[in-house]
Amino acid sequence: MNLNEEDAKRFYNIWFKLLDYTNTKFNIVPDLNKLSHSTGINPKEISPIRDRLWLDNTVIDEVVDSNCLQFSETDLALVSSWRNCVSDKFILLKHLKKYSIFMGNKNIYGATGIVSPFEEMFPSFALPLMVQTVLIPFEGRIIYDSLIAPFNIKFGGGAKKGFQDEYRELKSTKGIILTLE
Repeated sequence: MNLNEEDAKRFYNIWFKLLDYTNTKFNIVPDLNKLSHSTGINPKEISPIRDRLWLDNTVIDEVVDSNCLQFSETDLALVSSWRNCVSDKFILLKHLKKYSIFMGNKNIYGATGIVSPFEEMFPSFALPLMVQTVLIPFEGRIIYDSLIAPFNIKFGGGAKKGFQDEYRELKSTKGIILTLE
């Protein structure tokens, strides 16, 4: 599952403005064109900007407090909710009908893709897979911040069984987290 086209456009509009603001404020990639006006974006170029954005809530707090990017009230509330992001190395365990299962921070998260479902990017036969990403709230769901880095690690039968056991235990004790708001 993934966002509809309108929500995906809304996410990227907000996301690129935040990255542009972060890059300008901290001069991370000086020669980078404004992302909000770009058509081709190199994930390797924006990764250090994204890392600085999520380092702490400084940028989010500034943008929310001053509304310097002139977001609507709805978009500003969405940006404010991103203070609740979860950044980790996750185990992408499996795909269900409405979301994909990410295990990390001793929790299970049900997350959806933005433009494409996770299953298109990471087919079920390739799971479980360790990935680095940031999960963020989006209108009552969990998505990721558009950057996801898989690790080239193969898990054996024992590790796979351990992940399934951990999944069952966490699901029965904590449940699946479907929103970060």
